[in-house]
Amino acid sequence: MKKIFLLCLLFTAALTACQKDEGPAPGERPEERLSAALSAYKAQLISSPFGWKATLYPEGGGGYNFMFTFKEDDRVLMTSDINASAATPMETTYRLKTMQRPSLLFDTYSYLHILSDPDPDVIGGDVGAGKYSDFEFSFTEVTPDVITLTGNIMGSRMVLTRATQADAESFIAGITASAQTFSNLSRFTSYFRRLTIGTNTFDLNLDLNNRIITFMYFEGDVARTFSTSFSYTAGGMLLQEPFAAAGVSILSFDAVQYNAAGNLFNLTVGGAAATIQEAARPVRVDVQAARNFHNAGSDYWASPGGFTINGVPDAHNLRALPNFFQIGYWAKYDVFQNREYDLLGFLLLNAAGNALELTYGIAAAPTFTSDGRIVYSVLGTLGTIPESHRVAVTATLQQWADTQGYYLIRTSETTADLVSARDGKAWLPLFR
Repeated sequence: MKKIFLLCLLFTAALTACQKDEGPAPGERPEERLSAALSAYKAQLISSPFGWKATLYPEGGGGYNFMFTFKEDDRVLMTSDINASAATPMETTYRLKTMQRPSLLFDTYSYLHILSDPDPDVIGGDVGAGKYSDFEFSFTEVTPDVITLTGNIMGSRMVLTRATQADAESFIAGITASAQTFSNLSRFTSYFRRLTIGTNTFDLNLDLNNRIITFMYFEGDVARTFSTSFSYTAGGMLLQEPFAAAGVSILSFDAVQYNAAGNLFNLTVGGAAATIQEAARPVRVDVQAARNFHNAGSDYWASPGGFTINGVPDAHNLRALPNFFQIGYWAKYDVFQNREYDLLGFLLLNAAGNALELTYGIAAAPTFTSDGRIVYSVLGTLGTIPESHRVAVTATLQQWADTQGYYLIRTSETTADLVSARDGKAWLPLFR
């Protein structure tokens, strides 16, 4: 204990000297002061016998957990919950270096680098950017038991907390078990996921791939959404930012269990019993959402693979069509016989594979109902549909023309979903 106390005193003194704007002490050069600070940071990192548990929030969203054990010889042992294979310990290297600020660099490829991998096949991130994460960090705030870091390039936030022996033995394993529990959401075949806490109900959008949760609710007659990243915990999930509405504040879901017989989740929120289950329609319909979405206009909205039906993405297998790239949805595309129509256009790669072509599409006139639905009446098709595409396009046309129509669910400024008002079991995801 005495050794740890003296180490903390040394670390605090070095950090204070590094952060002051005053010049170095008489006889001390700036590089000596910085070297002392880096030495103190390293001493802090290697001082934890059971390592550090960490949560990283990339700038691109989501929360990811790690266990780090830093060694004197600039080696670091890590595990993570970013995917199943990352639970296997990996040893790589790190170093401390003064850049614009004293920094911790993970300087060989590791589980951290997977989140920044520019190849979308690695973790499903964006081409050239991955999840917009970092593997070089500046020290932002340091106490003996907590180190807060900020990414030097993307601004990701990572918090390291001194681990106990129990953490070292079970931290990642417990979190992996929680992720597996939440994977049972795939058993829901309806779009709507309803969170019930006592008399309060909220619609949820749980994006497990990107680890983002969205709450949909009302303030008076105004529809609202709130989105935040989440990270898994042993037994549940932790929200990066708390959600508060209707007198309810939610920071975490705890004691989460999946009930296979009832096809629902039992959990606690702030100590109160709660459930998550599927539903055929939203808690409350925003009756102006579809009309507002349609009238707002934009160049077009895109859908990567057509309708999800009964929980199966791209149910009509559009992505398997020759040269298919994506669907484009144009509101108010044109007028035919005095009827304004929308277009569901099929964007294909050209013969050279270096540009997109709008080769054909389905035209439909929209009608807006008083209870918030948009109903499409198909007028016909534009362009020539290749024979190899005809079956899939016909199935898409029939689904779009469902006489019960669709609710428009706006999940963010750049994403929305057309959800079947018949039973909530078919939806067209859109983004721009």
